[in-house]
Amino acid sequence: MARARARLIAFALAAAASWAAVPARAETVDVALVLALDSSSSVDRDEYFLQSQGIAAAFADAEVQAAIAAGPNKVIAVAVLEWSQPGRARVDLGWQKVTAETAPAFAEAIFNNPRYIEGGGTGVGTALFRAGALMDQVPFQPLRRVIDLSGDGKNSAGPPAAPVRDALVARGITVNGLAVVNAEADVDDYYRAEVIGGPGAFVEVARDYEDFVNAIKRKLLRELKTEALVATLTPARP
Repeated sequence: MARARARLIAFALAAAASWAAVPARAETVDVALVLALDSSSSVDRDEYFLQSQGIAAAFADAEVQAAIAAGPNKVIAVAVLEWSQPGRARVDLGWQKVTAETAPAFAEAIFNNPRYIEGGGTGVGTALFRAGALMDQVPFQPLRRVIDLSGDGKNSAGPPAAPVRDALVARGITVNGLAVVNAEADVDDYYRAEVIGGPGAFVEVARDYEDFVNAIKRKLLRELKTEALVATLTPARP
């Protein structure tokens, strides 16, 4: 009897150890979103912080929080990438779960995040490649995967953007763009032709970095909401 009980205890302990060794199933999130921010020479210090503060303001906004809460799982995953030329990219904020309740804290983290990269060429292709690598590291199970690349210039350093974009789309990743048209007036056309791709892909346009706050909110709402808001036309640039 005692021997049988000992064998039963040993079996239970072995089973518990095997269960512990099996990794837990990754949590499902409605979207995994990489926010890739231009930190090249064309973006001065004030303009860079208008980008990060615009994102912070968007996540602190009640309408964006409501869009997160309206998703089937009511949670998204977000990472922030800063980029310029090849060899100069940095993950400023790694993957974090964001809900309507935690969005204000995430907004504060972005608002207080410093700029780590100062200047360099505009490596759009390299930025997309790095964003794709970051997407591979998402520790959740996303229903959708989206790279949100913002900038004010065309590719001037490193590989062209289009082949990298095509490879990302082939992996089921949507690439959207936020084009700031103060430095190059036709950069939005470049983003449409060379950068964006995938289901529902679009370019949002900001007239300048002051307009970035409004543009990033519009963009996030289009990316977070599940109805056909992605089909809404981007307002024509002046």
